[in-house]
Amino acid sequence: MNKTYVVICGFADVVAGGPIYYRNKIIYMEAQGWNVVVIPTSGGKKVLIQGMERFLGPYIPFILDMPSEYSKKQRRKLVDIFERFIPQNQDEVVIETGTDYTCYWGEALAERIGAKHIVIFLDEQNERVDEKVIEFYEFKYARREMACITNEVMQHFFKGYMDLQLDECRSLACCCHNSIEDYEHPLIKQIERSEYNIGYIGRLEKPFIPPIIQGFINFAEKHSDSAITVVFFGGAFEQKTIDRIKAQFEPLQNVRLIITGYLFPLPLKALKKIDVFVSGAGSSLTAAKAGVRSVMIDMLSYETLGLMLDYEFKEYAKCPLGNTVSDYLEWILVKQNAPAPLPQNYENDWLFIKEKFAEHIQFMENSVPTKEYYDMEKLGVSKKRRWKRFFRTLLGLKIYNGLHNAEARFLLWKAGLSHA
Repeated sequence: MNKTYVVICGFADVVAGGPIYYRNKIIYMEAQGWNVVVIPTSGGKKVLIQGMERFLGPYIPFILDMPSEYSKKQRRKLVDIFERFIPQNQDEVVIETGTDYTCYWGEALAERIGAKHIVIFLDEQNERVDEKVIEFYEFKYARREMACITNEVMQHFFKGYMDLQLDECRSLACCCHNSIEDYEHPLIKQIERSEYNIGYIGRLEKPFIPPIIQGFINFAEKHSDSAITVVFFGGAFEQKTIDRIKAQFEPLQNVRLIITGYLFPLPLKALKKIDVFVSGAGSSLTAAKAGVRSVMIDMLSYETLGLMLDYEFKEYAKCPLGNTVSDYLEWILVKQNAPAPLPQNYENDWLFIKEKFAEHIQFMENSVPTKEYYDMEKLGVSKKRRWKRFFRTLLGLKIYNGLHNAEARFLLWKAGLSHA
């Protein structure tokens, strides 16, 4: 039986939880006998996550546009581009998307080829979801074809539209914490032993990073007579993000700041040089599995959840001094009466991941078996997007994209859309 699993995602020029999750999912699905196809959504030049190199190539330049921004004729031609990635004569095709823009094109492609389309949201916050498009997600929820990374995230997702109890929500673990390896790296020597070594793991654009940075700064200012090393294990899409963080720490004479940039896998010995990490989601689990104290930030409120006491995100030790990041650093580093770190456990990551991905298969099998697709014409669009549709229809894709994006124009022309 020919089975193809299609993932529509971006992965080039970045190290982040999403691409690491997709790498893991691809390995797992191929081991289960699926042929995996990746449709890239960005045109990066480098792959920083080993195993994804083979998927680098042609990509979808219009992925951020909504299908309803195009006329039916133009939309058919754009879906043609997606379809060219799919092998012929498949007995079963499943498409997975994970963002509030890829999901619409995933649905359009699924309808074209008669595939099942599963939406597994990777982000805690989805700002593009509003009353104009919520009906699409209600449709996917009713068909049991939508999940989030936690039940709480799904409850928040539908807040104001559907009153879901937590036990009515659906979530799947999108494992991305298996990013540790015990190997030699110059960073290990670069991280010097200070009185206090504090760390963060993850991309530097995350919406919850400002309170983390402020907590680090508040702690450093309070202990201005102590040498402190602060290490950000992560990078940013734009240099200005890194420059802004450096500027925030520059006045602190007692702080040595290290920003590693994108780094995969993470060297175990470098992580071990940190006394405590403050991170979010899967990154907090990565730190805990390295055997280092890990304080987790809530992905919805951006407040401190607590010091991790297990690997399942179920138990946390609460700081008796308060709930700010600075309070937790004071409790763990100065008072030194916080619970001990969890045992190092990253070696068993893949067994755990396989168990969680088996739940993904079960979720897929429990979805509504009959095929039905959302009508893209019903997707609401903003006034700005309506104007885009008007001018695309008036001018055609070749002229419109020629005025706005030379690269997109070239790719569309190459795909045979110059007279759309």
